[in-house]
Amino acid sequence: MSPSPISVRLFAYAVALLLLSACGSTYPPRKFSLPQRLREASGLVIDQGRMLWHNDSGDGPYLYSTDMAGSLLKVDTLRAAAIDYEDICQDEAGRLYLGDFGNNRGLRQQQVIYRYDTVSERTDSIVFTYPGQDGRGIQYPGNYNCEAMVFLDGQLHLFTKDVLSGDRPFYIKHFRLPATPGNHEAKLVDSLYLPRRVITGATLDREKKELYLVAYNFRVLLGFIPSGAASLITISGYPGDEFFKGNIERRNISWAVPTQHEAVAIYDDRYLYIAAEATAIRRRAIARRIRR
Repeated sequence: MSPSPISVRLFAYAVALLLLSACGSTYPPRKFSLPQRLREASGLVIDQGRMLWHNDSGDGPYLYSTDMAGSLLKVDTLRAAAIDYEDICQDEAGRLYLGDFGNNRGLRQQQVIYRYDTVSERTDSIVFTYPGQDGRGIQYPGNYNCEAMVFLDGQLHLFTKDVLSGDRPFYIKHFRLPATPGNHEAKLVDSLYLPRRVITGATLDREKKELYLVAYNFRVLLGFIPSGAASLITISGYPGDEFFKGNIERRNISWAVPTQHEAVAIYDDRYLYIAAEATAIRRRAIARRIRR
C-alpha cells in the first residue's frame, strides 16, 4: 500500500524543519584546547566573535585574542604591570577591565584594575584597597584574595576567594568600587556563605539580570587521593546590584578529577564558555561550552 499524498507532504515538511533547525543552530566547537601560551587561562570575555583572554600570575601584561575555536589571532601588550591577573570584564563602551588583584598570601597593600581601550590602546589604572587592608596576611581581615569581577552601571563588583584549608568560615564577600581611574576604597555590599568552595571567576548578563560564578573545591580522600569538583553558581532575581539577595542555584560541571576552572563568559542566550587551566597530566588549557 503506497503512502497517501498527505503523509508524504507531512514527512517532507518534518525533514525541512529538521534541516532548517540544523542550519540555524551552528555553534563553535563544544570543546577545544587553547594555545600553549594560554596554559593558565584565567579570564575570558567574548566580543564580536572573538575570545579575549589573559593568563594567571607569571605572565606579562598581555591580552590574547583567539577565534571561537581557540586559534591565536593577536597579542596586545598593555602599558601596565602584571603581578597576578585574575579576571576580566567589559563595559557597554567596549572597554576592558583586567583585574590585577590576586592576593593568595594576603601580603599586598593595594590592588590595581587596568582599564584598556582596544581602539586607542590606552591603559588607565584603578588603584584600590579593601577596608582595613594592611598586608599582614590572608588570615587578617581586610587582606582579601579575589579572582572574580563583573561590570554594572559604572561600578566594578568583586567577589572574594577564601582559602581551602584550615578552619575557615567560607564566606564570599561582595565589594563594589567605581570603574573610573584613580584611587578608591572598595565598599562592602554583602557576603554569602559557600561551604567548602571558593570562587574563581564571574560573568554577568546585564539584560537578563543573571550572574554566573564558577567555583571549585578540593579534598584528599583516604589521606592521599586528590579529589575535587567544579561548580557553576547562577544568581537571578536580585534587586539592583545586591546579587546575594537573589535566587541562588548551583550545579556541578566537573567531578572527581581536580580541575581549576577560572574563566567564564556568556556566549549567547543558551550557552556559556568556561575554561580550565592546564595540569601536569593535561598539558593545555581546555575551553568548553556549557548550558546556562
